[in-house]
Amino acid sequence: MNPVSLAFAYLAERPLATLLITLLLALGVGTISALLSFDHQFRERLLREARTVHLVVGSKGSRLQLVLSSVLHVDYPAGNIPWNEAALLLDHPAVSRAIPVSLGDSVGAFRVVGTTGVFLEAAGAHLASGRAWDGTFEAVLGATAARELGLEVDDVFATTHGVGTGGPEHGHDNYTVTGVLAPTGGVADRLVLTSLESIWEVHDQPTPTAGNGDAAARNGGNTAGPRARQDAEITALLLTFHSPVSMLRLAPEIDRHSAMITASPAVEIGRLFALLAPALDVLRGFGAVLMAGAALAVFTTLTAALELRQRDIAILRALGAVRTWTAGVLLAEALILTLAGTLLGFALGHGALAVIGNVIPEAGNAGLSGLVAAPGEAWLFLAALLTGLVSAGVPLLRASRASLSETLARN
Repeated sequence: MNPVSLAFAYLAERPLATLLITLLLALGVGTISALLSFDHQFRERLLREARTVHLVVGSKGSRLQLVLSSVLHVDYPAGNIPWNEAALLLDHPAVSRAIPVSLGDSVGAFRVVGTTGVFLEAAGAHLASGRAWDGTFEAVLGATAARELGLEVDDVFATTHGVGTGGPEHGHDNYTVTGVLAPTGGVADRLVLTSLESIWEVHDQPTPTAGNGDAAARNGGNTAGPRARQDAEITALLLTFHSPVSMLRLAPEIDRHSAMITASPAVEIGRLFALLAPALDVLRGFGAVLMAGAALAVFTTLTAALELRQRDIAILRALGAVRTWTAGVLLAEALILTLAGTLLGFALGHGALAVIGNVIPEAGNAGLSGLVAAPGEAWLFLAALLTGLVSAGVPLLRASRASLSETLARN
């Protein structure tokens, strides 16, 4: 019998202790694994989306809320801004790209976004089938939204009021799916995109004229309709500038001399990470405490097992087993417990992220997935195995130094 098979036999003799140690280690590893993956996905997603937008112009209120709702689509917008004021920025010489965004409706758990064709360009999105919207009440669906809603090109659907489920349905105005986007790995995968005119009409707003013809051409060709009315609204305007200096000059002017505020996604995301850091550190510490408790449990179990097996070990030694062989049995037990707890922990951690991403709409909109591993998880795996080996150190040393004659004399 080799040390590994004998170690399995010994572990099977005490199933409750084996299960408890495995679960304790799994909880510690799972907690840290989930936090590492969450932090990695959240940080990468936010930074990737923020790179496409230099400045967000929106309603007075929280700048962080403005970025989360209009760029990342994981929060509720504070309000709308007048289209006639926002449209003035389309012609500003410092602005290289302006994307109007109008929120307020949803399809299931997916937000409907009224915008222009430039949104697709900025998101790096390409059509997998069909075509882009051209008129009112035509929509293009992100890959995830199309799959989970079960919609294809030429299908018809109705929207509900509000950016979450449960709102009243706009049953009088149905949308037709004209296209489905290829997966982008970004927020566009979970959006339902349509024209600004569609959002205005479904909410009985007028369709205004937006700036001059050059601005309309620069911003997708569909920023405005035929009627020059001044009381329509949008949620935000996403701006990209020719240079950072231009942004630094224009942002204070907008804040001081208009009813709108500006927010830099890069700055607000940095603040968000700073706010989350203490909570994440506390949870990581909790996971480390659980891992330390599991290591202590492994140490206690192996030490107790060594005391109970003194006679068995002595008999095996008398039959020819060397000291390293008996120590190998304890090492195999420690590795089996540690490996089982570690793998179960990774499964629990990523499984929890998958459930959260599917159950909580905001997490799903942020692209949270249980299938993404963080670079730091490889180090976590090695640290967990090292924890098991260290906890088995003292029992291994005692087993290797045990005297055959003294053991037989005592037993």
